[in-house]
Amino acid sequence: MNQELELIDVFGNTLATNPSALAECVGLLRIYRIEPGTLHSKWEAYIMNAISSTRDEDDGSMTAAHLEGFKNHLRRTLEKKAQQSIQRHAQSTSGSSFATPKKAQLKSRFPGSTSQASRVFNDMEIDQNDQLPTPSSKQFALRKNMSETEETLHSHLKLRTEPSRAGSEYRSTVTMITTIKPYRYMFDKITDKGEALDDRIDAFADIYRRSYPDTEFRNPAYPSQSAVTVVGRICSDANEGKANEQSLLLETSRSFGSGARVKLDIMEVPGYSFFPGQIVVLSGLNSYGSVFAVTRVHELPAIEMAGASPADLEDFQYKRMAGQPMKMIVAAGPYTLSDNLLFEPFAALMEHVSTERPDILLLMGPFVSSTHPLIVSGDIDMMPEAYFAKYISALLAKHQDRYPKEMQILLVPSLQDVIHETLVLPQPGFEHPRALGLPAGTYCLPNPAQFTINEMVFAVNTADILMHLNGDEIARNPGRTDRMSRLSKYIVEQRNLHPVYPGLASDPDSGVDSSQFDLLDLKVCPDVLILPSKLKHFAKTVDNVIVINPNQLSKMQSGGTFAKLTIHPIPEGVLSDAVMMMDEDDEQTMRSFHRVQERCRVDLVRV
Repeated sequence: MNQELELIDVFGNTLATNPSALAECVGLLRIYRIEPGTLHSKWEAYIMNAISSTRDEDDGSMTAAHLEGFKNHLRRTLEKKAQQSIQRHAQSTSGSSFATPKKAQLKSRFPGSTSQASRVFNDMEIDQNDQLPTPSSKQFALRKNMSETEETLHSHLKLRTEPSRAGSEYRSTVTMITTIKPYRYMFDKITDKGEALDDRIDAFADIYRRSYPDTEFRNPAYPSQSAVTVVGRICSDANEGKANEQSLLLETSRSFGSGARVKLDIMEVPGYSFFPGQIVVLSGLNSYGSVFAVTRVHELPAIEMAGASPADLEDFQYKRMAGQPMKMIVAAGPYTLSDNLLFEPFAALMEHVSTERPDILLLMGPFVSSTHPLIVSGDIDMMPEAYFAKYISALLAKHQDRYPKEMQILLVPSLQDVIHETLVLPQPGFEHPRALGLPAGTYCLPNPAQFTINEMVFAVNTADILMHLNGDEIARNPGRTDRMSRLSKYIVEQRNLHPVYPGLASDPDSGVDSSQFDLLDLKVCPDVLILPSKLKHFAKTVDNVIVINPNQLSKMQSGGTFAKLTIHPIPEGVLSDAVMMMDEDDEQTMRSFHRVQERCRVDLVRV
């Protein structure tokens, strides 16, 4: 709609009274990524030549014939200009190339920092039309299902239609729960890794005994003629392929079993669901000291829910937000089609952002993916940081300049990001925001990220943990039949944003630095858990937690989906009564559960 208004403003009655021509011009803007003013100048040049070359009376209106001729003229003009630019660039580089198939190799061409590489390419004059639109560009621009809502959670809640009430400060407060600083990875020792894995088992034993103080954990490898309770980690002795019922083992810590592994017999359990790395509490017996026969799988104690005092809730929702619902847009990369680096899906997303005007824009990597075919082949004419600055930062800055102090931007990297230094989890945030050209109001969050927006707790992991769990899970008659809900529950139940261990050696998203493993632990139960995945998009409520998979914004040569959240405030009367009943000496009245799962609407929208 914004592009249509800009075109009408530039072209006047030529398009104001011609809806079909207006739609065609919008398509041209998207295909060739040019401004309305540029399109108007090229139209004026074309129509003057067309009128002067014909003897018939012609008023220069945008007829179907003129429009078709203009489209051909525009294509030829831009193709010629791009070809000339490519030839000039080829001559200036004298045959040099950035053909670097791997992420590390690409960065090794510029052994300095990200900012050094960025300065090199900031000094180069890059023409806006250097890259030609590819066939998928036209297909994407003319897609028929754009802006369609694919799925809605809590459709009874209304959307926020009016823009936010602008002020001198941002209305939302973003606070980090876990901070991850840059660190040296790939230096962890085997002994340190063993201690980290042991500590995790011991921590769950303490959590379980706090809820069930009479529990006494035994060594599952010792022979026992009566049922005992044990704690440990699920693992597998399968040499290759997926774990199965016959390959399951229980690994103990040095405190509860001298670090021994014992084979599990789960045939007597009516229903179960396991995955490698899962910490479990089991009951059973080991009659001969070789196999532990499981008779019961215990439910682990729930993690504490997030909460805030009624006074804080009233301040956030009715003083800062002025009683309006908070609007948030969430998207995950890749942000460009697989046969070019023009970032058309991201530009389409920013059109939604300009229309919706959210309070928060959460963007998750990969932004410039190390697996993109053009990056892998080295068929690029800029460093990846320059692509980010040109096609992502520039659009973000344009929006922030137009609507200052209205929207805050949160960026979470991915292990596939070629513009990030760290190749294992956890990842610090982007270290050089200025070199990337990021605008004011941008937060560079780590991966995984745990943070609060006002009173609400969010947790994000851009590694495709749902895909990992989906491939590693072993289940029979599980209590929760909805697979996506079951996979999501593992994250909260295990109190960790990446609980799979070991990861797949062939998967680049599986690497975890054991010395930083505690930074993956959930510090509090999130209100909203965001897990972008290649699996089908969904939004569900799982044990009072809203779990969202926005899917990818770009899927090969077509558009994907993103999520739009509308979080309503608690009724003002309810909060006022709660504030009146607050007792500073009573922790229960000072801390109320804000039930975000009951007042949050999620729409999954096709870009």
